[in-house]
Amino acid sequence: MPFRALDDGKIVTPTQVDDQQPVECPECRGILYPRDGDHRARHFFHAADDAAEFCSKASQGESDTHARCTALAVATLADQYPNTARVGAEITIHATGTPTTPGTRRADALVEFNEENPFFGGGLIIEVQHKHHSKDIEGTTHDYLSAGYSVAWLESEDFGDEQLDYQIVDDAFQADDGRAFSIREYDPWEFDTRVEANLNWKEKSRGCHFVEEYGGHNWNQVPGYAHPDGYEYEYCWWCGSRRRYDHEITRFVYDYEGVLAPEVDIEVLRDAVIPYPDVADDFDDWKNGDSFGRERTFEGALANRTDVAPCRGPHGIHEWRRKEVIERRYDDRVDVALWECQHCPVHLLTNHTGQGETEAAILFGKVPNPDWGLDHLNGNPRKCNNRSHHEQADWDYCPDCFQIDP
Repeated sequence: MPFRALDDGKIVTPTQVDDQQPVECPECRGILYPRDGDHRARHFFHAADDAAEFCSKASQGESDTHARCTALAVATLADQYPNTARVGAEITIHATGTPTTPGTRRADALVEFNEENPFFGGGLIIEVQHKHHSKDIEGTTHDYLSAGYSVAWLESEDFGDEQLDYQIVDDAFQADDGRAFSIREYDPWEFDTRVEANLNWKEKSRGCHFVEEYGGHNWNQVPGYAHPDGYEYEYCWWCGSRRRYDHEITRFVYDYEGVLAPEVDIEVLRDAVIPYPDVADDFDDWKNGDSFGRERTFEGALANRTDVAPCRGPHGIHEWRRKEVIERRYDDRVDVALWECQHCPVHLLTNHTGQGETEAAILFGKVPNPDWGLDHLNGNPRKCNNRSHHEQADWDYCPDCFQIDP
């Protein structure tokens, strides 16, 4: 059952929406309504049964524990602090100018006060620690305190099925056991740390096939454009190890505990990944496939797929829809297709015929010229440096990008 929806483009939780108020499903873009259930937290449901069958969030359940707990935290904050400036989920907090790497943080649940609270400051944030080890607690706490907010770190076990008891939040601040930090009692400098401080100085093999076979991990760059915390690092998708170059100590440091790992559901990539026809028929087939399982994670796809590329869209990556089928194979599967981004002018040409020997996916800033022979392209002719282009020589096709002589 979904616990997040979009209202005028903003993320809302079920308690923020009236019973008959329609909102938008962030996955299938269908209509959702909120409702209360028997012994279940208030949640959203799809207005149409066929939409519910189609939507992955309705059929599989939304990342379920974290999303439910976030919704309950928002409900508790709204109930405890009525008539505040704002209360909501996944609210961006700016953290530029701090020693931490990310320029922004995304608060799970936040209430912001109209006037400064003597204990909590400008507001109170609840972070849900469903995967405790994978959060940079010190760096995130530093940034929240720097922005004027207090923060409580709660685990999923702190939440009931239908509600979060505010007494648990209150107890966390009184206990002084590292679960909650208020503006009145803590200064940001006490958490003045960098991500690298939580990482390991030594490289480990971890039974990686690449280390055993070739003497080192198969490192691939994970760019920060779609990472929720803006981290950039290298990722071995054979064993899941991570490393990051620390420019202050001028060496790599290693992450084996998931400190850098993004807490992002693979469903974010539903419209971004275009599977090879020989590997999978659609996204669900690709996601649940057996081979190369590490690639079928959010960070694995960022590090290994040309089709998952930066965009100004809501997820920071292109989300594709098919513009044109250029060639089909004998079994009617699509071999060559032209795709357009839903959010920007960028186009993507996918070529699975085997004739695109260098790249199976080529990005274009606008619609490519059909006279190039799109079923044979091996690269973007606009970026090709072969002298045939510059000398306007007579040729049947360019040996580098395979553009056909017009």
